[in-house]
Amino acid sequence: MNVFLSRKLLIVLLLLIGRHGFAQYILNGSAQKISCNCYTLTDEKTTQSGSVWNSNKISLTTSFDFWFNVYLGCKDANGADGIVFILQPISTSVGSSGEGMGFGGVQPSIGIALDTWQNFNLNDPDYDHISIQKNGVIDHNSDLAGPVPISATSNNVEDCKWHVLRIVWDAQSKKLSAFFDGVLRVEKQVDLVSTIFNNDPNVYWGFTGATGGSVNLQQFCTALNPIFSANGSVSGGCEDKPVQFLDASESFAPIVSYNWNFGDGTTSTVRNPPLHTYPAPGKYPVNLRIRGQDGCEKDSTISVTIGSVPSGRLEVNDTCFKLTPAVQFSDQNIGVDYHWKLDGASLTTDRQPQLPLLNEGSHKLEVVVSSQFDCGPPAQEAATFLIKPLPKIEAGTTDGCVEDRFPFRGLQKDNVTTISAWHWDFGDGSAAPAQNTSHQYRAPGQYTVQLWANATNGCVSDTLLSTVVVNAATAFAGNDTAVIKDFPFQLRGSGNGEFVWSPATGLSNPAAADPVVTLSSDQQFVLTVTTVEGCTANDTVVIKTFKGPAIYVPSAFTPNGDGKNEILRPVYVGIKELKQFAIFNRWGQLLFTTSNMQKGWDGKGAPGETYVWVIKAVNSLDQTVALKGTVTIIR
Repeated sequence: MNVFLSRKLLIVLLLLIGRHGFAQYILNGSAQKISCNCYTLTDEKTTQSGSVWNSNKISLTTSFDFWFNVYLGCKDANGADGIVFILQPISTSVGSSGEGMGFGGVQPSIGIALDTWQNFNLNDPDYDHISIQKNGVIDHNSDLAGPVPISATSNNVEDCKWHVLRIVWDAQSKKLSAFFDGVLRVEKQVDLVSTIFNNDPNVYWGFTGATGGSVNLQQFCTALNPIFSANGSVSGGCEDKPVQFLDASESFAPIVSYNWNFGDGTTSTVRNPPLHTYPAPGKYPVNLRIRGQDGCEKDSTISVTIGSVPSGRLEVNDTCFKLTPAVQFSDQNIGVDYHWKLDGASLTTDRQPQLPLLNEGSHKLEVVVSSQFDCGPPAQEAATFLIKPLPKIEAGTTDGCVEDRFPFRGLQKDNVTTISAWHWDFGDGSAAPAQNTSHQYRAPGQYTVQLWANATNGCVSDTLLSTVVVNAATAFAGNDTAVIKDFPFQLRGSGNGEFVWSPATGLSNPAAADPVVTLSSDQQFVLTVTTVEGCTANDTVVIKTFKGPAIYVPSAFTPNGDGKNEILRPVYVGIKELKQFAIFNRWGQLLFTTSNMQKGWDGKGAPGETYVWVIKAVNSLDQTVALKGTVTIIR
């Protein structure tokens, strides 16, 4: 009894296999199995040929509707050659490489060719094309249908994407059709059994593919595509409203199981499950796993949005001109659209608006929140807000002189704000919190002054920048000196403006920078310099008078660092040129020499003892003077 049942069961299984063709597949050449239901016909290598055949014949007296996924590679310009779906009764080991794509020369046969290489000798068009061909004849002059573009939307299908190929045989109407990505591409009404297969209805079906000098990765799968919709689309539904999930899967073999996971912890094993209600709005990952009669499984996940009833709360803060108002919009919406308006004009459809800089005055911001799934009436929110005016001010500044008191004046130019505080920054590290004030600069130069003001409405004016020029006069009357009594001498003054010497006693021109003076007694002069800006500076010079040309050399000096009598410097009276002033030690070694009457010997490093000095000069009478003497360093 047990043996009889086992044999009976085996017979039933074999009959099912023979009827539906869900047995194993025979692989030839470069063909490889890559998953339960997917196969590689050719790799990206030259002169490859691969074929995959179902090991059992099917009868063309019965209609079939086969679904496949095909992948034709990524190479376009240099990709080849293509794949062919074939019906033939010969064997499960046929196929050849190159332009025939494993179909060329196979007779008797019917092939639906997906050709991705242009062979001019075969009258190929310049686009990837599909055609129905018979008996291994690949020249398009003999096509039963086509050639036309493989895809209804593109001339190139070597696009690194998987596509759906559907082959339909209607045994009653004797019509063979091919669909690509859901669109009919070629069909032919022909009695395959009588005109092609010599009245033998039993044929093998399979795929062949080939490469020649150009290559592509070419693959196919017996279709197992889990596809479903929620409420008629892939979008979703509403909170507290049930969602109807409908299966639309595509499969080569009959689907024997469905496993749903609705993303909220609930599941189902029914093909089209009962209405499902989600606990709260949100985005839920819904997964459908299907298993075909051939034992292969595949799953797909889509994000289903469960929308909320539109709601929201809008507030906009008042702010000052040139600042962006702060918008507070709070909502917990899922699956909604936003439409914002500003002062009646459309602004944005983003969830949060970005407001532009607005003019002073009152403004209105509105938002309409609409459900994408008709989960409730739109929510409308509006808020009015104020753009407050800034205080408008003007700064009054003037140029001046160092040590002057510079006046600074602030002026309000508008009559719509009340200023509560003024702020001056004088550019030298000093500031003052007053509308009108004054400031004294200690050094000449250009200073950048800033003024701004605060209003009682909380707004701050623009910061005004102005440049203040601080001038200064310079005066130098020359070094104190000694001159010959009643002998003309020229003063050497300098400065950056007009000159005035006082007193005018003995001066040739008291308004000149370097007047000539003739004195009979000692005199102190004051030089005053006045700039065009009115700045003044003073300096003094003391002139001592002596009889006749002379040179006076001190007999001792004290270079001890106390700031007194530190330098040995002769006094030259009526001397117009110094040839040499030199210092020697007691052994005759030269220690110092100069021809500049302004320089002297500092005795640096010399011990406290007596030294010899020598002077050679020319006086104002053009007489050569040669003097010699001693000087003592006192430490």
